[in-house]
Amino acid sequence: MMQRYEVKSLKGYKKYYTNKIIWYLITFIVAIILNFVLPRLMPGDPVASIAARATEGMTDSTAIQQVYEEYTEKFGIDKPMTTQFFTFIKNAIKGDFGVSFSQYPRTVSDIVSSSVWWTACLQLPAITLGWLLGNILGAVAAYRKGIYDKGILPLFLFFSNVPAFGMAIILLFTFAVNLKWFPTSGGYGFDLIPNFSWTFFK
Repeated sequence: MMQRYEVKSLKGYKKYYTNKIIWYLITFIVAIILNFVLPRLMPGDPVASIAARATEGMTDSTAIQQVYEEYTEKFGIDKPMTTQFFTFIKNAIKGDFGVSFSQYPRTVSDIVSSSVWWTACLQLPAITLGWLLGNILGAVAAYRKGIYDKGILPLFLFFSNVPAFGMAIILLFTFAVNLKWFPTSGGYGFDLIPNFSWTFFK
């Protein structure tokens, strides 16, 4: 009887994790496809914008067109969409995500790597603070009950269900625009150079 239960339990776990892995793979594939397709569906021509900056001051239309064609070939958008997709996949596997259109000539990998530190600086304190506050307030609500249980729990349930982008706008407006404790964009003000000084950290 015990062996049957264990076999059944193992089959249940196997089915559960197999389904999870399949859904993770489907989500991953859909995310890759959307990451490739969506920028190409957006209006405008980023290559034309880059070529325009490169040919600023030039008057020869033939030379301008040649520069545009060179950038088109460099970014590979002159090739069929299927070829572009498989090139995108092959380069992504190697960790090469190409060159940024908006911050040309910086590579996407360089932009992402420069943002990892700031992401960690935001996420780690937020996770730590959330864990501490959640445990402390949960313990207080369970111990004291009454107003703590009836007041704190609904309040924090409300805040936990506020969309992250909505809460971000509220916090940005409060602490950056009104109180001016933080810059409104970026990890630091545009007039500062990153360094280990009180002026930079405050």
